Amino acid sequence: MNLESLPKFYSPKSPKLNDVSPATGGDALNITDVMAAQGMVQSKAPLGFDLFLAKMGIQPPDAAVNALKKYAMALNNPALKKLSDDSRQEIISCLVQFAFADYSRSAASKVVCVHCSGAGVRRVVQDVIKHPGVKGVAANIKREDVDELCLHCNGKGEVSTACRGCKGKGTVLDEKRTRLHGVPVVKICGRCNGNRYSRVPTTLARAAVNKIVPDLTDYQWYSGYADIINRLVTKCWQEEAFAETQLRNVTR
Repeated sequence: MNLESLPKFYSPKSPKLNDVSPATGGDALNITDVMAAQGMVQSKAPLGFDLFLAKMGIQPPDAAVNALKKYAMALNNPALKKLSDDSRQEIISCLVQFAFADYSRSAASKVVCVHCSGAGVRRVVQDVIKHPGVKGVAANIKREDVDELCLHCNGKGEVSTACRGCKGKGTVLDEKRTRLHGVPVVKICGRCNGNRYSRVPTTLARAAVNKIVPDLTDYQWYSGYADIINRLVTKCWQEEAFAETQLRNVTR
């Protein structure tokens, strides 16, 4: 059993409105078996299991974020050692939140549109025709603030994080080889490198760190704080993989 199969057990099942009997095989896991397996996995891989449930929106991310903060505090990073205790706690909290957002992102995720701040419309200054003008009367046109439909999100207020090059598929059509062989040939998307979605830009985290460390240089960012983010994201995926391994061992 995989971790991806767990979220369906947290949702109510729809009624079966047909005359087909459900499967009654002895190898099938019922809800009691799954809940028992989750309890065993929770005891063996608590961080990875909490991270996955928080990523799926099943439980709040507080437990996983607190565990990541403890891991970040234990890192031997020179950039963090130079800070005061209050500044270190504030920066680690920011980096952990950023790393968790990057870890929990997928091709199906949606984020608030940065062009309209989620409103779906933009406030712009345009010429508004108050009176079109007729014979003997001049037209009355004034410059006013009006709401214009946000073209970036098409008025939805949110945009998809799926890669725009491959539309979340991870592969694109190789036009050169397709013309050469005469059959469709696909290749890994060069825009997302096969990840199917765009990662959270690190400039957002750097902007927050700059408020605490105003004289932050590029070398300090990439060798210190950006390295912490990469290690946190890697830790999240490692813990999730370990939790999935434990779940397979329990349910095999």
